[in-house]
Formats: sequence, C-alpha cells, structure tokens
Amino acid sequence: MNRNRRYSNGVITVIWQPAECIHSGACFGSLRKVFDPIKRPWINMEGGTTEEIIAAVERCPTRALTFCWNDPERMIPGLEHSKKLIEAADIPALFPAENRDDEADAAKNQPEPAAKITFREGGPLVVEGSFTIVDGAGNLIQPKLKMASFCRCGLSDSQPFCDGAHFKAGFRK
Repeated sequence: MNRNRRYSNGVITVIWQPAECIHSGACFGSLRKVFDPIKRPWINMEGGTTEEIIAAVERCPTRALTFCWNDPERMIPGLEHSKKLIEAADIPALFPAENRDDEADAAKNQPEPAAKITFREGGPLVVEGSFTIVDGAGNLIQPKLKMASFCRCGLSDSQPFCDGAHFKAGFRK
C-alpha cells in the first residue's frame, strides 16, 4: 500500500515517502513548527518560510523528504539546484493510486514478485515481501519477516540488519 503524502504551501510541495524514512529526527529536530510527529497532519507547511522548509528537507538523510516547485518560474534564487528537488513530472510515479486506469490494469497483469529489493543510496538494502533469511550454516534467522533492512556499510551492531550506524560513519555509497 502506498502511504506517500504531499504537503504544499503554494510555492513548493513537500513529498513524504514513509517507506524511505528511517526516523532520524533531522526534520523535526531542525524545524519543529513545520515537522511535528505528535500532530496530525504531522507536516504544517504554514509553520515556516519556504526557505526554512527547504533547509529542513535538505537535512533529511534519506529521500523520505523531497520537494518540487509548484511553479518553476517562481523558484527562489539559490535554491534551484537542491539535492532534494524533484521534477513535478516525477510525482505521479510516487502516487501510483492516482495514475490512470489503463496503467493500473497493466500493472495487474504483471506477475507479483515474491520479494522486492530496494537499494538505498547511502543506506541499507531493504527487502519486502515473501522471503527467508538463513545464516552461513543454513539456520533460519528471524522467520516470518515481511520487511528487513540489511546493512551495507558493515558497521551495524545487529548484523546482518541495519541499525543506522552508517549515518555516524558518513557511509554514502
């Protein structure tokens, strides 16, 4: 199920992808008046200036928070090349439930993979779906998981799973 959300202040739209979020707290730690996980909705775009919101989005260590300009002609000078800026044309892919019916029908005709593996640049490999994990001796590890994040940096204290150690180490590959 797609739980992506978008929030707009008229100048920019912030897109939150909860599946990408590792709950580092960088967003609400830097701009609590906009990003407040206690409140619903948790993002209040009226709580800060566009510049403050973009700065907080840029502090997010993953692609959980990104933004796009609502009107590319009204970009704020100096902020047009943010690493968290996405093109408005890319937004429909983040909200597949809103796509046209023929696209949904085409997706229904595709066989569902047993597991999906997502490579997160600078982070773990995330496996979702139906899978088993076995150690080198063939012993089952963590049976019945539906999602797991696997360490790629080698620094996690809970190997083979990611514990977020890559952030402190500056792992970015």
